[in-house]
Amino acid sequence: MTDHSVESVQQDPSVVEQYDAWARVYDWFWARYVNQTLPVLQRAADVQAGERGLDLACGTGELERRILEEEPRVHLTGIDLAPSMVERARVKLAGHPSVQFEQADVHDLRFADASFDVVVCANTFHYFTHPESVLAEATRVLRPGGRLVLLDWCRDFWTCRVMDAVLKRVDPAYQTCYTLDEMRELIATTSLHSRYAFRYRFDGLWGMMVVEAVRPQSV
Repeated sequence: MTDHSVESVQQDPSVVEQYDAWARVYDWFWARYVNQTLPVLQRAADVQAGERGLDLACGTGELERRILEEEPRVHLTGIDLAPSMVERARVKLAGHPSVQFEQADVHDLRFADASFDVVVCANTFHYFTHPESVLAEATRVLRPGGRLVLLDWCRDFWTCRVMDAVLKRVDPAYQTCYTLDEMRELIATTSLHSRYAFRYRFDGLWGMMVVEAVRPQSV
């Protein structure tokens, strides 16, 4: 775990309240959005047989379900701060011994150093209260040569700039979404090396980015 004060590693509790309420209907309500984003992250992460993966803010476990459907010989851990999301994920993936879900704060991961081959984060980075702490923890739990793959909204698109301004006023859980350059700058605060990044959009509204960074073999 990182050596920070308790306050510095806590997620804003309003996120828990919001996503506990969403858990039961999330997969249905956001089906089109999920179908336009998770496959992109899944391809970018490319989790291989025998690898260990960690999903930050895993929600209902939909990414885990898709990965295991394609490659069942992986070991996945999903964490989420909202207990109803964790319970939903456990029910969805019941019977899959190679996946586990835990209620945990992404700012202070309860895993040993170098525990995972890949860490992923889909559609939630804009909620993280202390993004530098999240990235530092993701770096710590990655093995040398392991990779971090992030997918999130991208403020390079004007629609996301509008959403960013509105949500900062009306959503107490929301923090900020980043431009691609800002995300690269955040990653540069760690020992990770950015390998590639790209942007895409769909439905005329959603502007997304994907960034992959790798932990060096030696730091």
